[in-house]
Amino acid sequence: MYIYKTNFSTEAEGKQALIDKNVWKEVTEEGVTQMVYINGTKAIVNIGKIVKTPGTYDPDGKEITAPVYYDGWAYDVMSSDILDFGSNLVHPGDASAHSFFGWPRNTEGNLPVEEEEEEESEE
Repeated sequence: MYIYKTNFSTEAEGKQALIDKNVWKEVTEEGVTQMVYINGTKAIVNIGKIVKTPGTYDPDGKEITAPVYYDGWAYDVMSSDILDFGSNLVHPGDASAHSFFGWPRNTEGNLPVEEEEEEESEE
């Protein structure tokens, strides 16, 4: 299993890159359009904008200072396929905004992550 942390200029650019890499595709059935994982894709998380500096707010929730965001739009991908995201692959390490359940926050990039073997029950 591989976990990829990516960053693109825009959400649309990221979506198109994932389509072009055969990670997912848009499918319309019975008038409902959705994105569907294809090939070895196990999960895609549309992270979006990542906060660099949190905003501050008064007790009533009114914004005092606006949050500051990193440039770009982030997607995390879990796949059994080896994928090349080129310069869109990022390495945030422990500062990552997201982790897949059961995997360390700093798991990223083209590093193989071994899947847990299912224990066979003896009858």
